[in-house]
Amino acid sequence: MTSLTKNLLLLIICFSTFYFAAAQPEFVQNKGQWNSKVKYKTDFKTGSFFLENKGFTVLLNKPEDVARLSAYTHGHEKKSPKENPADTFTFHSFVYNVTFLGAAANPERIPDKISPVYNNYFIGKDPSQWATNCKIYAAVTYRNLYPNIDVRYYSEGDHLKYDFIIHPGGNPAAIAMRYDGGVSLSIKNKDLIIGTSVGEVKELAPYSYQSGAEGRADVSARFVIRD
Repeated sequence: MTSLTKNLLLLIICFSTFYFAAAQPEFVQNKGQWNSKVKYKTDFKTGSFFLENKGFTVLLNKPEDVARLSAYTHGHEKKSPKENPADTFTFHSFVYNVTFLGAAANPERIPDKISPVYNNYFIGKDPSQWATNCKIYAAVTYRNLYPNIDVRYYSEGDHLKYDFIIHPGGNPAAIAMRYDGGVSLSIKNKDLIIGTSVGEVKELAPYSYQSGAEGRADVSARFVIRD
């Protein structure tokens, strides 16, 4: 990262990850209905996004399979009365995990823009395993993920985004992300391309700006792949 002035007041690095082509996603609180590593979950058209303490996990479904299953369940694809979708085709999925290297083990989580509705999950027959009144938020901030650096997850338009908010004293060089799960990584036109068995994910080139007494000033930032 270059062009960072000495009198830093606030630096924002914006990443845009997923295109939804649907309504804006929301972050649902985990109260035991999912793995305990998951703190919040949001869904998009072809998968799900799980927020964890030091990163996130992405579940991707093959777009062609999603479209075919939708056509099947809505009666647009021919089927016999006794036909089971599981006997008709295989549904392909892929999971990868992103970890913020060197980040705090348990950063403070601050959800905001709470929805007036909530979700209930009645899974199985044991009421002790049910999760009720699971709150829904439009955004979640992880405070001091790195010293004086927050990360904020939210949606804007039809994209899921996350910002690194670097306060005075924060070092943007501390930010490092490890991708696990058998993905391939490459950079094309400054965007990060994540290759999976069900298609590619594009993380748009980071847009960064610094806020100060004289207003907003753009700051150069780019992806670098190592190891």
